[in-house]
Amino acid sequence: MRYFAELSSDSNNLIPAAALYQRLNQNDSVYVLDIRRAEDYQGGHIPGAVHTWWFDVGAHIESLPVDMPIVVTCYTGQAAGQVIGVLRLMGYEALSLIGGMNNGWLAADLPVQPGD
Repeated sequence: MRYFAELSSDSNNLIPAAALYQRLNQNDSVYVLDIRRAEDYQGGHIPGAVHTWWFDVGAHIESLPVDMPIVVTCYTGQAAGQVIGVLRLMGYEALSLIGGMNNGWLAADLPVQPGD
């Protein structure tokens, strides 16, 4: 029941692109996890984001930080929503980028970093 009570918070576990951009520019501790395909991540991602294909997130759970919020981004927010559900059940503070990369970050014309 604790999990469902947390879902009713004001944020609904979502973060708008502008708010994430502001937090990143203020050097606020946020871990951005990009779960899109590797070639799309290489084509451009949120500066500082770490890539893990969404099918492989489970294999990398133990490498995720427990001391800062994790913002998960995908293409439109749907897959990220599923991933944050799992992460929150496991005790992580996790948020989904509203609209994902396509309808959130890129639609807001925010900067991207080319592949690493």
